[in-house]
Amino acid sequence: MTVASSGQPIAVLFLGPEGTYSHQAALQQFGDQSNTKFVATDSIPECLERLENDCNIDYAVVPFENSTNGQVIFTYDLLRDRMVRQSEGVNRVVPELEVLDEQYVSVTHCLVASSALDLESLSKYKRIKIYSHPQVWGQVDKYLQNLQYRCPGTVIERLDTPSTSDAVKRTVQVESQSGEILSLAIASNTAAKVYNAHIIDQAINDKQGNTTRFLVFRKRCATAVQLRDSRTKVSLLTFTIKHDDPRSLVDVLATFKNYPVNICSMSSRPLREEPKGKKWQYIYFLEYYCESNEMEWDAFYREISGSCSLWCLWGTFARNGLYYS
Repeated sequence: MTVASSGQPIAVLFLGPEGTYSHQAALQQFGDQSNTKFVATDSIPECLERLENDCNIDYAVVPFENSTNGQVIFTYDLLRDRMVRQSEGVNRVVPELEVLDEQYVSVTHCLVASSALDLESLSKYKRIKIYSHPQVWGQVDKYLQNLQYRCPGTVIERLDTPSTSDAVKRTVQVESQSGEILSLAIASNTAAKVYNAHIIDQAINDKQGNTTRFLVFRKRCATAVQLRDSRTKVSLLTFTIKHDDPRSLVDVLATFKNYPVNICSMSSRPLREEPKGKKWQYIYFLEYYCESNEMEWDAFYREISGSCSLWCLWGTFARNGLYYS
């Protein structure tokens, strides 16, 4: 948990509304501080833009990747665009924002109702409307098939909402439940608590262990904060190369072979603004760590700088213990 050294009130942005998994990640990071104000936003871009431009905002918590679905491309592309935007005339970009920390949230879906019900009572309804985010349906398909089997005389509808939290909100706001129609939601335990809803069944994911990783950003010029005591520190680096030069990518990766550094993640995204109109140009994302106390970081980054057309170190932060869960 990151602690603000000044003890002053802090404002934290997250992808809203309240009750989302992003909200849960923000609570995990800052929830034990009574002076924290949590601010919901409508989008991931808004999180980073407000953090950059609003002096009243201290941190932003955004999703970065999922253990099942991979990259959250919106976040990756926002980092790409910020690096390219500041790249004119430089080899190394020093961004306005930096990664301070990471959080891991288990994506555990629950079947939620506005009032107390049990699974056995669902079969008495002629129609059940289930609200959730579109991405959820593929994660609970087998569960819903089994629910339909248990309720053979019931028509079960799947209705899309902008977020799982909004699904609970809509369910709770239904003015009345007739004896024939029931509204339910599939969402997190946090969302159910936010709206004082009742959990009928929990951990209904077809595949258990699905986890989303979040990054915690701050302004680079912000007041210093204290990292948690952890043996492993992870760094996030983005870079581009001269794609037409043979071995250009290998030259970058060879630097890691010369030092006691372990690459734990590598991916790429297309450059939106290709140089000289060329297509199929990429920006690479690397995460790595070093557990040696004798690591020569200055020499390491000099070699990185010499091998890359453009590079940016977004931050070095402690590996969260939930990574190992």
